[in-house]
Amino acid sequence: MQLITNAVYWFMCACVVVGFGSLAFSWERMRQELNQVLPSEQKIAWYPPLPQSFGQLVWRTNELGYVLNVLDQYRKFHPLSSLPKKVAFGLVIWILCFMAMLASGVGH
Repeated sequence: MQLITNAVYWFMCACVVVGFGSLAFSWERMRQELNQVLPSEQKIAWYPPLPQSFGQLVWRTNELGYVLNVLDQYRKFHPLSSLPKKVAFGLVIWILCFMAMLASGVGH
């Protein structure tokens, strides 16, 4: 039984790593395509801007807002692209695999 549990745990860990890599690749591709059409002052960074105060550092509540803003801008310039759907689907799958990895490792 321990062998099966370990195999499931390592399989879920591998799924999390591969899923995170595919998310990063898709995000970078989407960011590069968006930066090609945006003016130079509106270029999209890989990560949200750094906080301006200590309060923003402690209570960062708008991390998801940055991603949604980029997705909206991408949809505006590339309305027929399926890349945002792939990123969203990959994120959901990654979260489910991460939860399964945590659940399968509870007994360790």
